[in-house]
Amino acid sequence: MSKGIASRLIWRLLILIVLLVMAAIGVFAYFVHSSEARMPRFEPVDEYRYLNSGWKTSARETYYHTPQGAVLPQGAGDAALRYSWFLNLEQPLSEGRFADPRFLLRFKFLSDPSHPDELPVGFTKRYSASLGEALLDISCAACHTGELHYNKEGKRYGLRIDGGQAMHAFTDLARGSFGPTLISALAETWANPLKFNRFANRVLTDGGSKVKLHRQLGDTLEAFLSIQQNNPLAHLYPTREGFGRTDALGRIANTVFGEHLTDANLQKSSAPVSYPYLWNIWKFNWVQYNGSVAQPLARNVGEALGVGADIQLVSTEGAPLPADQRFRTSVNIPGLERIERALQQLPPPIWPEDIFGAIDTVKAAKGEQLFQSHCVECHGPHRSSRARQLAEAPLKAGPGDHWLIEVIGIDHIGTDPTEAQSFLSRTYDLSATGIDQTQVKELIDPLLQKRLARDMLMRLQELAIDQSLSEEARVAFSALADQFPAPDTLAEQGFEPSPVPSIKQALNYFDLQPDVELSATYEAYPQLSCDTQCQVNALWYDMDYAQQAFTKLLASIDPANITEGLGLNLIDLLLKQRYYRDNNLTEAQQACLEGFGALDLPQQIIGYKPRPLAGVWATPPFLHNGSVPSIHQMLLPAAKRDTSFFVGPRDYDPVHLGYTTGQPPGGEFDGFWFNTALTGNHNTGHSFEATPKQWQAYRNDPAANPLAKGVIGPELSNDERFALLEYLKIHRDNPPGYQYPGAPACLGGQG
Repeated sequence: MSKGIASRLIWRLLILIVLLVMAAIGVFAYFVHSSEARMPRFEPVDEYRYLNSGWKTSARETYYHTPQGAVLPQGAGDAALRYSWFLNLEQPLSEGRFADPRFLLRFKFLSDPSHPDELPVGFTKRYSASLGEALLDISCAACHTGELHYNKEGKRYGLRIDGGQAMHAFTDLARGSFGPTLISALAETWANPLKFNRFANRVLTDGGSKVKLHRQLGDTLEAFLSIQQNNPLAHLYPTREGFGRTDALGRIANTVFGEHLTDANLQKSSAPVSYPYLWNIWKFNWVQYNGSVAQPLARNVGEALGVGADIQLVSTEGAPLPADQRFRTSVNIPGLERIERALQQLPPPIWPEDIFGAIDTVKAAKGEQLFQSHCVECHGPHRSSRARQLAEAPLKAGPGDHWLIEVIGIDHIGTDPTEAQSFLSRTYDLSATGIDQTQVKELIDPLLQKRLARDMLMRLQELAIDQSLSEEARVAFSALADQFPAPDTLAEQGFEPSPVPSIKQALNYFDLQPDVELSATYEAYPQLSCDTQCQVNALWYDMDYAQQAFTKLLASIDPANITEGLGLNLIDLLLKQRYYRDNNLTEAQQACLEGFGALDLPQQIIGYKPRPLAGVWATPPFLHNGSVPSIHQMLLPAAKRDTSFFVGPRDYDPVHLGYTTGQPPGGEFDGFWFNTALTGNHNTGHSFEATPKQWQAYRNDPAANPLAKGVIGPELSNDERFALLEYLKIHRDNPPGYQYPGAPACLGGQG
């Protein structure tokens, strides 16, 4: 080949490269400009008001600023986004700061005047010992803090609902959303020498290496782009989450079992949910929308993992780690304890009469009667007996702080079943971690035995006060309960670790033995008006059945094919076990830290929990998936609810108790249109539509005259609906003047 031909080829190649670079720049510029046009508009506020009256400023700041150990991007490890980078990053195609409060608030995050760096609520930092730098941490406050906007007499109010529901679209990947915009800013900073140089001069205040910084920035950008569940071609979240929602359980599972373990575990999910409100949740015996978690620390660790806390489950080659290196995590367990203790003091929001209007006390009184007739049966609160509180949360002060939450099956409540069904239908392979059935038994069997022993003691304590029994029987069961070994320390007291032989020893003490033959097939022993011996038989029979059921459960758990709930439970138990060992925590410290001594055993029921309703007026939209825009529509027959409405703007409707739902003029991208026809978005169920005849027949004999699926009450008149709305503005779940005195710190005075 002649030199002339070679020279022409080189020039053509250079021209092609230049054209490709220019095309890439043009595509990037188009993407940024079109994304900027799709960003929500800034929502100005003239005056902020905090409605959770009585919550101390120090508790609020603990909640807003305490890191939980999250990492951006998920599973980034050493490629995590540094806090100083976030503060000094520029906006795409602009020299304006990405962290400028006015810019970040466009994504519908909330202003935090107390933040030292003027970042939004829940944006905080934590120190990484391995990197020697502070990382950006997203706290639970970012998603569990709400705000209502309202215009009155020329002033726009921002009414802060601490512990309420956020309205951002944090996990949404549409153009103009937070995630794609942040990635664009990182990409341009890495690729544009001028932009990078300005960034480096601000970040490297100690004269560090720009070459090293550029490489680190590239690693972080690559980590963001490598998150498989966010790959638009994978379509793992076909139902758009949009504003005010995230596919919580689906994303937690895909993060833990997929991103941290193997791509083969990534699964599609179409179950976005609203962020639940947090006041009084520490009192519930079951939490999560599907009532699947009993222990506060387990709930919080799962949430931190879902947000992106680091955990290495396998080696870089995908093999099990050495036993002494497994299950360490960046989850900030002491921080989670401080957040939990702060939230225990959080009261529900108070209706601001000077802004939204005075309460009509006559109408509210009528509404209270309707509430007692139609709502309290499910929503309670249902306070525990002392015996049950000691069995489920023995470190709580008393039964008044332990509320019983019953999960209502989807065939009855009739709401969108997708989340509840997916929790049990999705299965995952954890075998790459090295977890086997022997380890499963070692982890779970002691908890099952504790639960069985606690349940048996609870039964004895309840029999001791059962007025249907003779005084002689009550005295005998009371004495038996006093002699029964402490359920959590059976072995330490000389009893067998299992409560089956332990309760036999206790029965022997009083010469009370069952006179029934146990069989492999369990049939509930009749517990009618029988006396001492009959109750002993029933107790023994039930205990034997429970032991058989637990044995069967343990044998059925296969780490290579495990349900979502049990899989997350295993990972959570192993993470906590590692933390306890690494930090030499005592049994007492562990029980305190986990939350009032609650056991970490999941519940798997296809249904949803009806929670107590204090402050519910401040938490639109409604149902677990946010498919009903107002409480007024919650009281309508389901067929009369809006099938499509606009979600995003925070303008409040104090008449119907919900957000206004029309698209604001010129605000096409201030939110998104919620389509209730989509999977996961259905607005069915919880319907007041029975005719008077149907309702009366049902009340007379529910078994013989069941209501249709999803129908829970009679069709109400409009006056009745508005009376209920009036009462819900002032409804309280705690007695007047209630203030929780606070639990002691679990970790040597921290908190």
